[in-house]
Amino acid sequence: HMRSLDKAINNVKRGGMAIPMPFKSWSDKSISIRRGEVSMIAGPPGSGKSTLALAIALRSGVSTLYTSADSHETTMAIRSLSMSTGQPQSAVEEAMVENPDWATRMLEDNVSHIKWNFDASPTLKDLDEEIEVYLETQGCYPELIVIDNAVDVSFSDGDEFSSLRTLMKEVKQWARETNAAILVLHHTSEAVQGNPCPPRSALHGKISQTPSLVVTISSDTEGLMAACAVKNRYGKASPGGADAVWLNYNPECMQLSDCV
Repeated sequence: HMRSLDKAINNVKRGGMAIPMPFKSWSDKSISIRRGEVSMIAGPPGSGKSTLALAIALRSGVSTLYTSADSHETTMAIRSLSMSTGQPQSAVEEAMVENPDWATRMLEDNVSHIKWNFDASPTLKDLDEEIEVYLETQGCYPELIVIDNAVDVSFSDGDEFSSLRTLMKEVKQWARETNAAILVLHHTSEAVQGNPCPPRSALHGKISQTPSLVVTISSDTEGLMAACAVKNRYGKASPGGADAVWLNYNPECMQLSDCV
């Protein structure tokens, strides 16, 4: 169908428009996660990918479907409460046991815009059905879909690399059909040294063709997280991972903020 581009100006929630970004430093570098597009956060294990994705989902305030194959429901509740309150995760876990009413209220106040899927090994069909269930129960598609993480999606046949390419082809289609911003978390090779962030070539499975944005991260420096757009359709990119944005990072309290 022919579409007039002036309609995009009058409907800011259509594809291509950015969701609110909680980090001014990212916006200053034209790093944006956009509706109708696939974005990717990649890094070595333990670098803070899930923390970063949760911060974006929680603080952007947009309706979100979050698939967390990597983490248990209780873990994400603790992380969400810690991020919302600034308290250490250990203190939050104790408070959840001692004062469950407080925990319930805090989650309702801060995290109710996020719906969750905790299937440890979802298939493409499972993910597709979750999106349709969201539509049926909420009356609209989510504005943000997080897949944490790509390698946890289950395929019955084919090698891992071809499976990852199939996944990326499918999520691109979902982004177009739903107008959701789709954020996929993924691994980079631990054998490739970042400077300070892993280069685009370090992406596991070489699947950087599909996303409009690929941000690689590193948390090798204590108290800091480095993030670099190694691919960026809407701004400057540094494929080698050198032109990084630095965030204050406290994993114990799940806190991420711009370095002032």
